[in-house]
Amino acid sequence: MNNLRLFTASLAAALAFSVPSLAQNTHVVQVAPSGFSFEPQDLNVNVGDTVQWVWNGATAHNVNSDDGVFFSGLPTVAPNTFSVTFDNTFLAANPVAGDFYGYHCQPHQAFGMVGSIQVLPARTLSSTLVAGATGTITTSGSIPGNSVIIAYSFTGAGTIPIIYGSLALSPPINQLPPRTADGSGGVTISVNVPIGMAGSTVHLHAAEILGPGDGILTNPLSVTL
Repeated sequence: MNNLRLFTASLAAALAFSVPSLAQNTHVVQVAPSGFSFEPQDLNVNVGDTVQWVWNGATAHNVNSDDGVFFSGLPTVAPNTFSVTFDNTFLAANPVAGDFYGYHCQPHQAFGMVGSIQVLPARTLSSTLVAGATGTITTSGSIPGNSVIIAYSFTGAGTIPIIYGSLALSPPINQLPPRTADGSGGVTISVNVPIGMAGSTVHLHAAEILGPGDGILTNPLSVTL
């Protein structure tokens, strides 16, 4: 069995994670990819995540917060983008109840072109993986008892749209079996990394399942072994 298969087998059979996060998510929301809609329409994000709206098509749209705290400007057609970073500075300057930011397209709100951003405490992903040793992968900040799914790729970071936001992995993507967050909201997996994997990079991203069709991504993480 080669080193890649050994590592993949260890990762899929074990299950563990730890250490601080180095990157935040940038979630892409498509503006009118088909009809009058935002996709995804409703999004959970961590404190510090960025949401980028990307325009599609020849019909003019805009992004306008229901509470007036962010506004992309007058309706315009593609190509156009607009971004908001929901960090502590933004939240403190633009407080809304429950950190829930509803928004809409002004000309098409009556057609149901609405969306929402729910800002939640950060779910973090970290790792102590190193070639030639047993390391850990750790998620923290989840609600105890919730399921956490960890995915990984050896081919690079990426932007794959899923129902929970933008998955920062490139195909082929591997997924570990769901784990349950412990009483402190964490999941830890121990992984034996073959010495022959030294210099390789594994890209990791995890999601906490909050309910049917509802979840939140951790920060993405790239680890050079």
